[in-house]
Amino acid sequence: MKITLETFRFALLLVLFGTVLSFISYMLLYPMIGENAERYYSWVATIGSFVLLLFLYQKKGWGKGYFKKSILWLSLGLVVLLAMFIPDLSPAHHYSNVFVYSYGFPISFLTVRSEGGSSFLATNLLSDSDVSMDGGIIFNFLIFYFVLHFIFTKTKLLEK
Repeated sequence: MKITLETFRFALLLVLFGTVLSFISYMLLYPMIGENAERYYSWVATIGSFVLLLFLYQKKGWGKGYFKKSILWLSLGLVVLLAMFIPDLSPAHHYSNVFVYSYGFPISFLTVRSEGGSSFLATNLLSDSDVSMDGGIIFNFLIFYFVLHFIFTKTKLLEK
């Protein structure tokens, strides 16, 4: 229960910081870049909110003792790797030449809109495409963390 609450606190603060930094970065980038500011301000806000959140967690000492670091990094790695290497074999046809690809296992959390892209995530990210991410990544992380925690505690692989 503590792991779930800590994960939801992280997600809530990430959304809150992302919204505030998104507004600030849009107000700063729009006068400088103009119409193209919409392409950059969301990524600036996302990276800035991650950095701010990691600093806040380090300063306040939140999350210490809740997660086993080896299982945490393994579950995050599995979420990223499975999204990278499991292709979307049935993309949705959005407009006349735009395809919508969804990535993530077991829950799709990453959506890429691309013109004639491929079914793999890496090639779509390198092409000119729109990327959006939703809250499914939190649930994927929780699923992998609890499954790996169960496996490692039953097999006693992490005991020293």
